[in-house]
Amino acid sequence: MGYLICKECDGYYQLQEGEHPEDFDRCQCGGKLEYVEKIEDQKITDKITSALNIRRISGIIIGAVVILVSFHISSPDPYSSNFVYNNNISFYLWGAGGLVAAVIAGGNIRSGASNGFYAACISGLLVIITYYYMNNPIYQVESSLPDGIAFFLALCAVYLLVPSLFSIIGGLIASISRKILTKLS
Repeated sequence: MGYLICKECDGYYQLQEGEHPEDFDRCQCGGKLEYVEKIEDQKITDKITSALNIRRISGIIIGAVVILVSFHISSPDPYSSNFVYNNNISFYLWGAGGLVAAVIAGGNIRSGASNGFYAACISGLLVIITYYYMNNPIYQVESSLPDGIAFFLALCAVYLLVPSLFSIIGGLIASISRKILTKLS
């Protein structure tokens, strides 16, 4: 006798005598069932993979790199005319970053959106720190605290909020597409 474990809700069912794994198609939640002999072994491997979470971390990092390409293309400089993005490719790359993060990391719709959001936040913070606080001569001159806070909030709006929205949309597109394709197959 073995167990059927749901991939979606982590629920399990112990097979009774005379029951076979082929007798069950899906879990009550609609998730796919996997047969294991011992539930303890499966729980240990699940704990290891969830602790490492390598797929999700690598998906977010690769998505952040794709989004960083858009930041590099538009060359953010507060003294130039393209301080606020004026090229259309950035919008596509922000969405593509979220899409890549969600495709690599996998998971459900909510995790696809959150993976896109995390990728955009990581890349946006890197841009703010790198381009503005390290390489910018504006901070060599003493500025007042309200000016610094206002400038930081403007940077957050431009480099965190807007890319995050497009990246979340890209993550949602990837997750919904994956869900539809798995239902079709």
